[in-house]
Amino acid sequence: MIPKEIMKLYEKLAFSRGYEEAFRDFLDVCLYYLSVGMLAEDYRRVEKRYKPYEMELFVQMFYRVSEYSEGFCDVLGDMFMECVSHGNNGQFFTPIHVADLMACMGGNRLKPKQSVCDSCCGSGRMLLSAVKKCAEENDGGRLFCYGSDIDLICVKMTVVNLMMNSVPGEVAWMNTLTMQHWRSYHIDLQLMKWKSRRMVIISLSDNEALRLRFSFHQRLEEGFSLTQTHQ
Repeated sequence: MIPKEIMKLYEKLAFSRGYEEAFRDFLDVCLYYLSVGMLAEDYRRVEKRYKPYEMELFVQMFYRVSEYSEGFCDVLGDMFMECVSHGNNGQFFTPIHVADLMACMGGNRLKPKQSVCDSCCGSGRMLLSAVKKCAEENDGGRLFCYGSDIDLICVKMTVVNLMMNSVPGEVAWMNTLTMQHWRSYHIDLQLMKWKSRRMVIISLSDNEALRLRFSFHQRLEEGFSLTQTHQ
């Protein structure tokens, strides 16, 4: 369920733009602030199309979403399903309680600094459930998360969700059936606390796609996957 205060801000932004466009632009605003301004290109495109008071609404929504997302909650996924996808293209994300159950089925295999992989990550909620399970049992320790999705909106949702919960990882915009790759985000959480930590995202260039496809394929084959456990 989307918190009312977030929904009010979202509705104001969507009034003249539509829910999908406003949501896409909101994700770019989130990535800009979370990357400490490193991902500025998409943000500048958003800034040119909105009035100053609308940009302020984005900022307010960013802070509200970040507050509700702490504790591994997937507010973005709920917003996407309710207001954007409406189940089109089969985009119904795994219910939170099911994702939590699957993480529990991993048992004591989930240890800090180990990796988990979801090759159709959606909004990243299955990865969040795995990290939450690990953190609860290991004094806040974090896993390293690999994710991929064919939908760029989903990729960006996963990146934002991981960053808002201080989770390192790599998320690829790619087709995992054909291994065609377009873009990746590497999240390197160095140091410190949430409000002061510098979060670095690197968008890989096209000439690194072959290396990424190879490394990601290896991860799918060898890593612990939330969707299928390697025997």
